[in-house]
Amino acid sequence: AATPAAVPAPTPAGATAPQPTGTAAAAAPAWKPFQELAFLTGSWAGSANLGPRIGGRVARFGPELSGAFFVVRGSTFIAADEGGAEETLEEEGWFAYDREKRKYVATWLFSNGVVGAFDVELLPDGVRLLSRELVNYESGTRARMLFQRRPEGDVSMNVDLALPGKDFVPWLVSALKKK
Repeated sequence: AATPAAVPAPTPAGATAPQPTGTAAAAAPAWKPFQELAFLTGSWAGSANLGPRIGGRVARFGPELSGAFFVVRGSTFIAADEGGAEETLEEEGWFAYDREKRKYVATWLFSNGVVGAFDVELLPDGVRLLSRELVNYESGTRARMLFQRRPEGDVSMNVDLALPGKDFVPWLVSALKKK
């Protein structure tokens, strides 16, 4: 079995990996798992909007289990609406590198019991996750998450949902600054 360092880096959808030539091949640094996610490493805090409801979000990102996974732990706090209560949604997201398929995948677990399996697409300015399956949510619903670098060094995190037969609509929008 190949070790992660021996596996070529994943490339964004539709792109082909550059082919090193001559001395450039020897000078190219070895690819390391999760280097494309390094911009997320650390602790973040910021705003969160769930439709018209406003709140906050904190998250911590980094490698775990001897670097075999890249993990996200976050909490989103949403203010109470009329007659309701404040809501807190906790989550853990685990990125893994599928060496056979040469791509990233992710599993997300939420404190409300929802679990999602996601395909991961690398973008020039971030990473997008598209659900293959959601458990404990309306059957046929799809989820899409986008972690995007902002020019100021901040990160936006958006979660969109698509009910069966419908297009994606924003569900959670957050803007995070490094702590």
